[in-house]
Amino acid sequence: MDTSYEIQPDEIEILIVEDSPTQAERLRRLIQSMRYGARVAGNGQLALEAIRERKPDLVLSDIVMPEMDGYTLCRAIKTDPDLRDIPVILVTSLMDPKDIIRGIECGADNFIRKPYAEDYLLNRIGHMLMNQRLRRNQNMEIGIALYLGDQKHFINAERQQILDLLISTYEQAVQVNSELQARERQVIELNMRLAHHAGELETINREIALKNLELAEASRMKSAFIANMSHELRTPLNAIIGFTGALLMKLPGPLTNEQDKQLNTIRTSARHLLSLINDILDVAKIEAGKVTLELETVQCQHLVNDVVDTLRPLALQKGLGLEVELAADAIVLQTDRRALTQILLNLANNAIKFTESGQVRVTLSKRPGDGHDIVEFSVADSGAGIREEDQAKLFQAFSQLDSTSTRHAEGAGLGLYLCQNLANLIGGSLFFKSDFGQGSTFTLALPLRGA
Repeated sequence: MDTSYEIQPDEIEILIVEDSPTQAERLRRLIQSMRYGARVAGNGQLALEAIRERKPDLVLSDIVMPEMDGYTLCRAIKTDPDLRDIPVILVTSLMDPKDIIRGIECGADNFIRKPYAEDYLLNRIGHMLMNQRLRRNQNMEIGIALYLGDQKHFINAERQQILDLLISTYEQAVQVNSELQARERQVIELNMRLAHHAGELETINREIALKNLELAEASRMKSAFIANMSHELRTPLNAIIGFTGALLMKLPGPLTNEQDKQLNTIRTSARHLLSLINDILDVAKIEAGKVTLELETVQCQHLVNDVVDTLRPLALQKGLGLEVELAADAIVLQTDRRALTQILLNLANNAIKFTESGQVRVTLSKRPGDGHDIVEFSVADSGAGIREEDQAKLFQAFSQLDSTSTRHAEGAGLGLYLCQNLANLIGGSLFFKSDFGQGSTFTLALPLRGA
């Protein structure tokens, strides 16, 4: 077999298809340095016209170009019986594996990615021209010569390696593409589910918004009803307390011992009922946002003493000690006197109410805080304490730790709920610690704001 297929450089012409004049000129000089002839076309359409005018030995084409890209040009060459033997090398900076698949599908003989070494490009061109010469002179398939007579096979090893690499790359690309398509299907399904759930969520949000409006209106109506009813109830109760007091003072005339006892019971019950109504009215005002603070200068030692003096008869009646421990230096706050007094009265009254023996201690102290001092009002008792499982219910409205009909402590369960809300209004915080069987301590902490 004659294997002398020397390529004569001056006989070779390569068509460069490149829309960038700079890149086209660089390739033209590189090719001419090998003594190959070179023509340049600015896009695929011009290249196809040049090829039909005079067939080149090889086409070196960019992919991304105006009017006609490299894929379309390559497909036009490979589907034309008169042109399909022209080798086509596609040169591009595209990095997606799908680009290789498209290049193989359109019939490209080689695929070179930018940036590339010039020696590598010239080497690829040389091999492509050699294979082209083999096809023309021996009518063989690219890189393969088969001798059937003596079962002898000749294979262009380098070309076979390139084909193996392309096949492997193609198979990998097909697998990746299949996985991508599966992922795309999953994404579509997920988007459909999300859209469905988004519709459901929008419906739920509308329902929630409607319910919130209904609840807000119901809360407003409840607060208005409580405020109105509390006002209507307080008026006759005050009259009952007033007339009972007049009777007890014997202004209309003398009383028997039994009459005196029963009138005292009536007055005590009326005062208790009035206290409950006042608590309900205060809660209604707070929830309706109708509480207006009146800031004034408050001497804390004096306020604590006033609270203790008010409750001392109740403590003496139960045989309890009521002690006071005050800071030596005067503590002055700028706050709402009525709210602060009500908090301390409720805390101390609760301590006395739930303590059967021992004592209640009211403490006023000051400690350093972050950027300012903290004033603490603490009320400690020696009562039964609070079980750990009951502590979460302490500050809930209308909550009683002993809700049975046999409980000995009276009240509507609003005291601590009211204290906590008032504490928040005046910028303080309310916290406690309690050991069941040993007593409890409730503390109101306020930032020190001087007068």
